[in-house]
Amino acid sequence: MRPRLQRMPPYVFEDWIMSASSAAPHSAAYFGEERDYWWNDDYLELLARRLRLDQVARLADIGCGIGHWCGLLARHVPADAQIIGIDRDATNVAGARARFARLWPDRPARFAEGDALALPLGDGTVDLATCQTLLIHLAEPERAIAELMRVTRPGGQVVAVEPNNLFNRIAVSSLTPETPLDERITEVTAALRLVEGRRRQGLGCEYLGDLLPGLFARAGLEDIRVWVADCALPFVPPYAAPEQQAQLAAHARWQAEGSGPYDRAVFAADLAAGSADEAEIERSWQMMLASAAAADQAITDRRYHAAGGGLFYIVVGRVPERPIR
Repeated sequence: MRPRLQRMPPYVFEDWIMSASSAAPHSAAYFGEERDYWWNDDYLELLARRLRLDQVARLADIGCGIGHWCGLLARHVPADAQIIGIDRDATNVAGARARFARLWPDRPARFAEGDALALPLGDGTVDLATCQTLLIHLAEPERAIAELMRVTRPGGQVVAVEPNNLFNRIAVSSLTPETPLDERITEVTAALRLVEGRRRQGLGCEYLGDLLPGLFARAGLEDIRVWVADCALPFVPPYAAPEQQAQLAAHARWQAEGSGPYDRAVFAADLAAGSADEAEIERSWQMMLASAAAADQAITDRRYHAAGGGLFYIVVGRVPERPIR
């Protein structure tokens, strides 16, 4: 049977459409199997060498969700290194405990509820504090960066992995050349309004990845380094690869739940906050549904394809040995 899908939008990292006021837990719609394909194993090995993870005794993953990121890093720290995961949502914390116990039953790990702006950790208690797709959701990411620095020992590292999802929203596919230019302009305008609308609502900045090095420098971090993750999620016929099947399953789940790209209430609220009127919101929504139908048919005909690249930054800074004045 050929896979069916009502829409394959440009791939973006994490829960860029979920509202903080959504009934679902933060990021809940985006913790499926598709997240396991964000990283190439050999790139993680390179990253581990760059970060000297073999010398890390205590690692804290802030906004850990159900433990995807710290679970990947656990492969590269010493066997007796302590893994700490903090998340604001009790369901996520329970999921992280269960997932980590299944994957790493002998690892010393602790997961707890906590606020990224007031972490339940002492000063200088970890060698490395990290987060993945956390800061893009915060109205004041500077405060979270300050907390990451506070809990990291002098000379330790702060590592933030954040995308530019505005860039990722306007990626192209095999359908782009046959889409009228005016429709493409409408789609890009809607993306800009949506991103600005989320920022105005205090739901975070979707292009924060590009701003992070400057925020790190302003916070007083030193030896700042920036890399781009090398993993793409190509979507090509016959759509049989595990990561492609995971993408299909994710979009089917979002459609069934009315979540992710299919949450019209959130879509409308975000565009309205970005200065779109009701007519523009409805026009943009209907255009999205039409694009969905076109993508569905193209997948059925096995002529839909996309490279699946995106901008996903790894930004690293060292906590200074001397006090910051």
